Amino acid sequence: LSIVQSSEKHDTRPLLIYWIVYSSLISVEYLGHNLFNSLVFYWLIKCIFLLWFMASGARIVSRLFVEENGAFDDVQVDKHEDIQKEAFTEETNNEVANSPTDLLTYQTNMERILQWITTLEEKYGNQDKTLSNDLNIIKEQFQNHEDFILTLNKDENQVDDILSQVNQLLTSTDIPLQTQEENEIIEQIGILNEKWRLLRSKSLDRQSILHKTIMKLQTDQMESFATWLSQIEERISTNLEAMEDSIPGIDRQYQQLIQLQDELIVQQEISQSLENFIIAVDDSTSVDQEYDSTEIENKLVDCSKRWEYICNFVQQHWVQLQEVKTQFEDFEINRDKLDQWLTSKEDEIRKTNTKDTDKVHFIQQTESEIDDIQQVIHLLDNSLNLLGKYFDPVSSNKFKILNEQRNNFEQRLTQLIDDLQQCSLQLKQSDDSINKNRQISMKSDFDLSAEKHIEWIDNIERILNEELQPEEQEDIIRNVKITYLLYDDDHFKEFIQTGNNITKQLKDADEDSTEHEFALKTLKKRWHELHEQILKCEQDIEQSKFSNDLSEYITRF
Repeated sequence: LSIVQSSEKHDTRPLLIYWIVYSSLISVEYLGHNLFNSLVFYWLIKCIFLLWFMASGARIVSRLFVEENGAFDDVQVDKHEDIQKEAFTEETNNEVANSPTDLLTYQTNMERILQWITTLEEKYGNQDKTLSNDLNIIKEQFQNHEDFILTLNKDENQVDDILSQVNQLLTSTDIPLQTQEENEIIEQIGILNEKWRLLRSKSLDRQSILHKTIMKLQTDQMESFATWLSQIEERISTNLEAMEDSIPGIDRQYQQLIQLQDELIVQQEISQSLENFIIAVDDSTSVDQEYDSTEIENKLVDCSKRWEYICNFVQQHWVQLQEVKTQFEDFEINRDKLDQWLTSKEDEIRKTNTKDTDKVHFIQQTESEIDDIQQVIHLLDNSLNLLGKYFDPVSSNKFKILNEQRNNFEQRLTQLIDDLQQCSLQLKQSDDSINKNRQISMKSDFDLSAEKHIEWIDNIERILNEELQPEEQEDIIRNVKITYLLYDDDHFKEFIQTGNNITKQLKDADEDSTEHEFALKTLKKRWHELHEQILKCEQDIEQSKFSNDLSEYITRF
């Protein structure tokens, strides 16, 4: 621009003016290519204008607006800018001088450019133009075509280079061209521009179609996915959010959760596809789009959050269902165990024809099992506490029933313990009564036997006190002693032991044992006195025999 604006003469000014105008047209076309594509004769008019401008228009503009009129004489520049202008002018002149363009070089470059454009046309023609309903295929087509567009834009300077060479050929005075050669060059440039225009136009149209198609398929997929999310949320709210309070209901929710997991696996691919959502925006599609980019981003974020919620719900609810089902099963097992045990014990304790020994064994066995049964009730409490996390103890009828069953078991166990204590007390009272009757019977038997002993002692004492002949008395004492010894060794010792036991029982029963002890003491005293009397009688007999023998001996001598 500094060279164009300068009031000094420059040989390159017409060429620079041409490129300024050409680049301005390209920029305008890029911004509004759809509008220009709709104009039927625009490209033909543009081609004719550029050819005229290249041949003589640039010189006319340079002469009219710069050299003759001095339109930029008033431009103020500082010393540094003047130096930059001179350096740029010198560099440009050197480039033009060092890169001369002849007709042969132009033809070689033109053939290369035409071959390159032909290759691009073949590449464009080989693209799959079928618009599939498969989003993955459309995405692949879109990506391939975007790469193709980038190639066009990147190598567009090759066309600019050949146009620059044409301008040099047509404006150079060093290379004389015949009229036919100039016409051929102009015709070739027209063909080049037309092929380039058609290729770019088709590419941009194809790009616009792919933009519309991919956006439609993606938005349809997004809407379908959002609809599916709404349906799943409704199913969760209706069938899964509230925990079932029975094992059949839990199993039913299990099946629904398995079905939901299968659907999540199917929708996983769609979710990943939406994560790679391509927002294609251009002038032609922005008007027809149902949503703008901001709305699309908001909808994608919303779908992502809802998808995450559903996945987390399925994972957490699966664990919760397993825990609830396990607790229900444990509660039923422990409940049946308790009911069976309590029922058997209650039936057993109601029996009236059971022997006392069997009752004692039953009570002992039951008391040894009570600790284990109380532990089972504790397990019921644990199950209820865990189930309380998922069911409201106030509003859940199932939880109320389970809690009532647990309380009923505790009441039955308490009643059973009371019945066992009552039964034990009855058995104890029965034993006391039996022991007392046995004690009375033993005392009666003892008293009767004691009377017989006293009577026997009286008879023996009476016999021992009778006046008998020594021989008769000796026989009687011998028989009495034998009988006494027999009683003393066997019967009397057992009899005395029985009396002592009766004394102990009377004392244990806090009854008066004075009379019994006195009778027992009297019997023992009489027994010992009898023993002493027998011994005395034996001594008397021996002494009498000795006296008789002594008297007989004295008489004899």
